[in-house]
Amino acid sequence: MKGVIGAAALACTLLPAAATAGLKLCNESSARQSVAVGYKSGDQWVSEGWWNIDPGKCTTLIDGDLKHRFYYYRLLAKGRSFEHEGYGFCTQTAAFTIEGDKDCADRGYSNGGFRQIDAGDARDFSFSFTDAVSVMTPAKADPPAPEVEAAAPADGPGTWGEPYASNTAIFQDCVSETEAPFCTFHADGTKFFVYDDGRTPAGVLKSMRMYIPGTPIEVRGDLEEIHDRTADVVLRHVLPRQFNSWDSTLTKMQGTWYSVDDPKSQINIIGSELENIYDGAFGAREYLSMRDRCEHFDGGNILVRMDEESGDLLCYTIEELSAFEMELMYLPRANFHSYRKLD
Repeated sequence: MKGVIGAAALACTLLPAAATAGLKLCNESSARQSVAVGYKSGDQWVSEGWWNIDPGKCTTLIDGDLKHRFYYYRLLAKGRSFEHEGYGFCTQTAAFTIEGDKDCADRGYSNGGFRQIDAGDARDFSFSFTDAVSVMTPAKADPPAPEVEAAAPADGPGTWGEPYASNTAIFQDCVSETEAPFCTFHADGTKFFVYDDGRTPAGVLKSMRMYIPGTPIEVRGDLEEIHDRTADVVLRHVLPRQFNSWDSTLTKMQGTWYSVDDPKSQINIIGSELENIYDGAFGAREYLSMRDRCEHFDGGNILVRMDEESGDLLCYTIEELSAFEMELMYLPRANFHSYRKLD
């Protein structure tokens, strides 16, 4: 087990012990977990591991007053998979302290997926993780069957339209406060609507309501109707899937960013959707995707922003993306747009 060692308590036992600030992680899962942590140290990102934490126990990973808002952690446990959020740090099997989060493979390390901890402005922060982020494997299992004859031949593939499947979908949200509740996801440059009208099994919709915006999923069902930029689909299957490079990039883009050139200009990214805001007023919503080609530009890894109303496309490359800074290059005129994350 590896840890950060604070000053030894060598004072007389008659003296009261001073309180120790820092970042403490508590294991509320049902398994022993090995934990790694990622954090900013000066101008450098650092990753450290491993600490072994038994169920019901806590361990201080970072001693002293916390100096930053965001920290990151990764779990390893036998027979379990870790539901990370796409934040990448360098790791290795043995105990490690690694400076820098770039070029992990070139330096002989692995690149591990981490989850984010928001400590706010606290100088002493405790965080608990549960079985929800450390899932028993095999993690992929069909959703609970609804208490109707969902497997009847009449409900088989093609019942409600052309059979449809995607293993690159990204969950967006679920809306219940309407006459016709629905859930949505993005895939193939399209926003899909799944209505709670009795055709999609209740177990599938229940699973979707547990996801957070931006969760990578795989889906199967029937494509009922296609509109200009959206489509209606009846699902029979939905499951979380492994992150790909776009999922990891999209995860880092989540949140509210303001323009370095004009702080009144902000963008709020939730899942695969971007809201344009100026001086507090909502402007337009765009759908985000990563494509090999956009308009007459190609070459791969092109960030595409499609206007929800008009369908107009804006093409960018991502020049820089970190926890707090993002720079996009608008392709037609090679204009650079620099953003900083709003704390």
